[in-house]
Amino acid sequence: MTERDVLRVIEDHLVIRGVSAERIMRGAAWKADLGIDSLDILTLTQELEDTFHVKIGEEDAIELRTVGDAVDFIVRQSDDRTADQGAHDG
Repeated sequence: MTERDVLRVIEDHLVIRGVSAERIMRGAAWKADLGIDSLDILTLTQELEDTFHVKIGEEDAIELRTVGDAVDFIVRQSDDRTADQGAHDG
């Protein structure tokens, strides 16, 4: 899984909700730049968890203020999970 994979899921989720794809970039803030409310953020969080098999805790979700924050978090969680699996396989 790459940053682009995560960004694609975020883009798909937001475009369905009426956000212009051109506005969706790493530095875009959910509320200020994209007009996303807390319910949209919750459903996006659930979609990211389901798609990438990661857990985003409530405290973590609060810290994810931009698209880039979410992308980096998901990639980091996935990398950590992969490293843990490798340690158990060896």
